[in-house]
Amino acid sequence: MSSVNTPSHSLTVKKEFKLNSFLVKWEMILVYILVLINVILMIAKPNYYFAANTIPSIIQSGMDLSCMVLGMIFILLLGDIDVSVASIMVVCGMVMGLLKDAGMNDLIVVLCGLLAGVLCGLFNGVLVAKIGMPAVIVTIATSSLFRGIVKIRLDVNVLKNFPKWFQDLAWDNILGIPVALLIFLALAAVFAIVLHKGKFGRTLYMIGNNPVASLYSGINVTRTKILVFVIMGFMAGVSSIFFVGRMGGGLSSTMGKGYEMNVIAIAVLGGVSTSGGKGKVYGPVIATLIMAFLSYTMGLLGVDTNTRQIFTGIILIVAVLIPYFNKQLIDEIKLKLFYANNKNIEAVNIRCHEEVTEIRHKMKALKHDTSLSEADKAAKRKAYEDKIAALTKKCAQTTKAMKDELKQQNMKTNRALSK
Repeated sequence: MSSVNTPSHSLTVKKEFKLNSFLVKWEMILVYILVLINVILMIAKPNYYFAANTIPSIIQSGMDLSCMVLGMIFILLLGDIDVSVASIMVVCGMVMGLLKDAGMNDLIVVLCGLLAGVLCGLFNGVLVAKIGMPAVIVTIATSSLFRGIVKIRLDVNVLKNFPKWFQDLAWDNILGIPVALLIFLALAAVFAIVLHKGKFGRTLYMIGNNPVASLYSGINVTRTKILVFVIMGFMAGVSSIFFVGRMGGGLSSTMGKGYEMNVIAIAVLGGVSTSGGKGKVYGPVIATLIMAFLSYTMGLLGVDTNTRQIFTGIILIVAVLIPYFNKQLIDEIKLKLFYANNKNIEAVNIRCHEEVTEIRHKMKALKHDTSLSEADKAAKRKAYEDKIAALTKKCAQTTKAMKDELKQQNMKTNRALSK
């Protein structure tokens, strides 16, 4: 019996690159926003903006929470949320400060600080995934728990003994590029590869879209969720290094309050859906820079801290609302604004648009048709243009007639109802 070797086919669908679609992607819109903020700062404070260390300083100001943003991407992709990240960051910083005071070497200090973050994340993950408690309730509770532990241990004291290189990581530059930014981009690249190229990333998307179906597909949802919360805790530990360094090597129990909202706002602004299953790494990376520049710009323009918090809240609300502005909603708005809320009028215009598009494609194909002379091409092009003009005119006339008819029907209806 002869065996037949059938060729394997790739199921990957490669989409053709379209510049128009690329330029209106959400990540590109974020780039435009970042450029706009830079232009505003450039106009408002030109002397300051073009000073030697301004741009690196602005970027460095946002790097202390950047690593937590990467962890929050995974959390949100699951459809969960973690509002304890700032408290975990402070716990990690406290552990490192206390161990440094005790005379431990830097490697032990850092490893124990990261381990503290992992244990806090593991605690959150077990409560959420194993016991089944809502993530928002769990992390609100553990946020108070972790912050309370720090307050009890430190009281009003400030830890000031940390490895000296913490400040170097937070403030040093290499060829004018902040070291913190380079580390952030390297970590972001790792997260992007894991999320967009690896099996683990596909698992996160599946769980975020449908956890029940994922469970019945053989995915260990519980283990995955616990692992993601552990990663979040680890990234909070990494952030504590940059946080302590940016604060000049000091840490108190009151520091880092509100950071969790900034982290969530950045991730959501970057296009990660709070309902799970949607988002990429690239958007939050750009959004991290946006928030750094925005916060710095508002500070230079004299905007007080409370107003900046209000602005962050507005950004979070707008970013959460963005997914609701989908194609269906846009189609409904177009139906009401342009087609008098009438499906027949809409159908006439859609059909006209399709016919015109088809003719335009034929006109483009003329350029590459070697069987026709230039005179024949010009004649055909003119015929196509006349046909487009006729179709457009007919569509406009039909639309006007249908709208007038609809208007008269409405007037008759209103008169009948008023009698």
